[in-house]
Amino acid sequence: MKKKIVIALLLMVTAVLSAQQSFFDNYVYQNWNSFGGLTGTTTTDIYQTSDGYINIGTYEGLVRFDGVEFKTINKQHNKNYTFSSVRVVLEDSKGNIWVGSNDEGLQRISQNGNKTYTMDNGLPNNSVRAIVEDKIGNIWIGTAAGVVYLTPSGHMITPQFEAGTVSKGIIATTLYCDTAGRVWLVTANDRGLFMYSGGLFRNRPELEKYGNYFVSAIAQDLKGDFWVGLGEDGILKIRGDSVEIQKTGTILDSVSTCSIYVLKDGSLLFGTDKGLVAYNNGAYTHYAKSGIGEVKINKIISDREGNVWIATEHSGIGKFKHGKFKMTKLLTEKQTPIASNAIAEDHEGIVWIGTNEGVYCYQGDKEISSPLSTYTKGIRIRHIAVTQDDQILVSCYSKRGQVLFNKKTGKIKSWTVDKGLAGNKVRVAMENAPGEYYVGTTTGLSIIHSDGTIKNLKQLDGLENEYIMCIHKDNNDVVWIGTDGGGIYLMRNEVIIANISSEDGLSGNVIFKITQDKEKVYWICTGGGVSRCYSFDSAHVKPNSFETINMDNGIGTNSVFQLIPDDQDNIWYTSNYGIAVVKSNDLIESAQTGRPVTTVQFYSRDDGLDSDGTTSTALSIRDRHGRLWFTMVDGFAIYDPSKYRENPVLPLVHIESVKVDNVEIEPTENEIKLKPGTKRVDIKYTGISFDAPERIQFTHRLTNFEDDYSEPNLGRVVSYTNLSPGKHTFLVNAINGDGLKSVQAEQMLFVQKPYYYQIPAFWIILVILIFALLILVFYLKQRQIKRENARLEKMVNERTKELAHEKDKSDSLLRSILPDKIADELRDDIHVIADNFSDASILFSDIVEFTKTSSGHTADEIVNALNDLFSRFDERAKQMGVEKIKTIGDAYMAACGIPSPCENHAKIMIDFAKGMYQDLEEYNKTANIKFVIRIGVNCGPVNAGVIGKTKFIYDVWGDTVNVASRMETACSPSKIRVTEEIKQHLQNTDIKFSDPIECNIKGKGLMTTYDIEY
Repeated sequence: MKKKIVIALLLMVTAVLSAQQSFFDNYVYQNWNSFGGLTGTTTTDIYQTSDGYINIGTYEGLVRFDGVEFKTINKQHNKNYTFSSVRVVLEDSKGNIWVGSNDEGLQRISQNGNKTYTMDNGLPNNSVRAIVEDKIGNIWIGTAAGVVYLTPSGHMITPQFEAGTVSKGIIATTLYCDTAGRVWLVTANDRGLFMYSGGLFRNRPELEKYGNYFVSAIAQDLKGDFWVGLGEDGILKIRGDSVEIQKTGTILDSVSTCSIYVLKDGSLLFGTDKGLVAYNNGAYTHYAKSGIGEVKINKIISDREGNVWIATEHSGIGKFKHGKFKMTKLLTEKQTPIASNAIAEDHEGIVWIGTNEGVYCYQGDKEISSPLSTYTKGIRIRHIAVTQDDQILVSCYSKRGQVLFNKKTGKIKSWTVDKGLAGNKVRVAMENAPGEYYVGTTTGLSIIHSDGTIKNLKQLDGLENEYIMCIHKDNNDVVWIGTDGGGIYLMRNEVIIANISSEDGLSGNVIFKITQDKEKVYWICTGGGVSRCYSFDSAHVKPNSFETINMDNGIGTNSVFQLIPDDQDNIWYTSNYGIAVVKSNDLIESAQTGRPVTTVQFYSRDDGLDSDGTTSTALSIRDRHGRLWFTMVDGFAIYDPSKYRENPVLPLVHIESVKVDNVEIEPTENEIKLKPGTKRVDIKYTGISFDAPERIQFTHRLTNFEDDYSEPNLGRVVSYTNLSPGKHTFLVNAINGDGLKSVQAEQMLFVQKPYYYQIPAFWIILVILIFALLILVFYLKQRQIKRENARLEKMVNERTKELAHEKDKSDSLLRSILPDKIADELRDDIHVIADNFSDASILFSDIVEFTKTSSGHTADEIVNALNDLFSRFDERAKQMGVEKIKTIGDAYMAACGIPSPCENHAKIMIDFAKGMYQDLEEYNKTANIKFVIRIGVNCGPVNAGVIGKTKFIYDVWGDTVNVASRMETACSPSKIRVTEEIKQHLQNTDIKFSDPIECNIKGKGLMTTYDIEY
């Protein structure tokens, strides 16, 4: 009894857990300095402007950062700026950016023009140390020799100090505007805290009791309380008239505070001379992880996505972002990393982790002690499993062999070679039945029976490859044995019944893991990819085929160690490239069709994986709470979906630069004019989202060059060559790591100027000149003929030829008016021609609002426009076997199936109608008079023929014609309206119809009609 109590106590938490997690546990820190692209290591200020960029003050100038690239601005790079170094940065409420320099005054950067302020125009000193905007738009400027402020109208005013206080020679260090609009001033002098009130800067009387106090920072929290850094004397909290020194138990009590920042959730961050401290939920936390150390922090801010940024004295800038993973490092006594190889969760929710140094035990994310940990200390563990009765199976890669730990009794049992095991290097173990275990070693498979006997299977027993990597029992009670190079062996009733290898379609013969999903589909992780196999009768047959997922499917690797489904319909996988996740339906569709996955996301250190990578061929899990535990080469990582929130802030997108034939061009009002002969245009753009800037993707399009946006990609530069003359608008969108797209595409207009021969007017003039030249030549020729009577006979012959030519023209004209068959009959014997056709298709088109469109143009312009458009229709009708009947004003009538019957007349006519819209689109691209048409089509019996002896035409009449005309009248602009008869003719074709449209047709009543979808 006492033994059981001792064991139970050992399994309990061995230390009192803290009431709260550290504030910094959910943050990941990233640092940039001169080795990361930043100019210099000392940063004086940091500020995010409304365009999204992080602006950094350095001794080399103003540095703008988009998360990927740093760009330095100073007067050496651009003559529009007057500063070399930057001390402070501010963006005011009007969008102006104010840059205070070390010794060159203050410059306002504005779209309306830049302006510089120095001692020559009112500043007390050219070294600007602090700047702030108050509630009414005044810009307060603190220098190394006093304070002034600029009014919205541009007047510079020097504020006065209360009598008895220091007003001259002060060195301003901080200016702060509180929620009431009051301006606070901190100076480098003793008793250097002032509040501007009643037209004067006044000392705070409640601080008098602290004597010659020194103030280093100030901020107001969300409750309205003020927090004041008293140099090395700690932190002071002012609430109303109450003043109290805070006892923090951290470096704040003895180290000078340089910056105080209040987060949106009310937490406070204190930047000191020796690091960072947070105050959250009543507790102070000193950030003691690697990355900052005892560096001086000059400024703290939070960006629009909630990331925290710091500017430091000698370590560049840093960013704290909410990590997606919580990483726990495991270290030996010598502080060397310990790799974890397997993780399992027992029935009580205790997590057991097998490592290269034994078994670790965790409850509530905190390590607890266990006899099993003591027993396996220093031993390499390859696998851990939990039995049905909550015992722990531990596979050791040493003389311990296979271990079974009974939590209730504390008893530990071990099977080794000495006790009949196939080998002491155990890779995996599985409970097959109560008291019966399948143990895979590097030298064969052992079956431990409930009576204690052991049966070993090796090459002579059909297990040709004895190196066991994994074991899985399927829904048919067949045991799948994955090997290192020999594929999979299927076993039933302790007998090998089949072998599956790459010859059977398996992706590879090195088998890492085998699982089945809810639909009993097999997922097999191999060294050559993932094989997917639908459920089959594994007890009697081998699988017929496999679906393969590998690098070609966009998962980034061929060797997937393990697949882990989560509760959000995702599949996580581990490989030598780390941890990745993909939507399960996306992965399944990729396996079925072979197309690349589109939702895969890879994770890195920026997401909280502060590790050198995942452990190969290891076992990770999803626990009962839906959290994912991953084995890492230096510990383990936990991903908790309930704590992860997608970034709801839409990314910003900017076009940063444009190069035309390798020369950078400054855009003028978002427009760039390109000279004739421009060969190449390079456009560089960026997306602003600091949550995961390396995952931002872009889609772009250049109008009149590309029809659609590009597929999302990580590229930030796109090039275009040989643009056609005209206007081209470049559009680009940014998509952040969570798939959110920028709210509006960034635009840039390019105007490509043409050569003279690319201008339509040039060709018009050229045609006119050629035509005039031809007339002149003809005239001279005719005059020569008249003068040369000797050549009269030749002229007569030429006249004769001209008569023959005219006859051919008359025949051609007749055929252009009438169908060939009818023209031949009329030419030979003019008589009344009329035929009945049992089935033909009739089309009517009409120009929408023709009268309104034509009212502003001359008759010649209208006729020329109609001729241009209808000529295109005529040419298409001729190509497609459609008979043009006639044009009536702006209406166009055609038929198919007459005078020669055609079985596919309805299909041909619909294709012709679609072609008419293509011709219209091409016509409208260049036409001065643009048209919109509508088309109606019907089919059925008609009469057709030629009536009369003069001015005859080939015409069609009958009820079918009338209904076709009514279809055109009922049709909407840019649509094709057809009858039920047309739909019946086309029901077995690829033509798509709209839903039925009920129309009240004149002379017919209510009819069911349809629009053709195209």
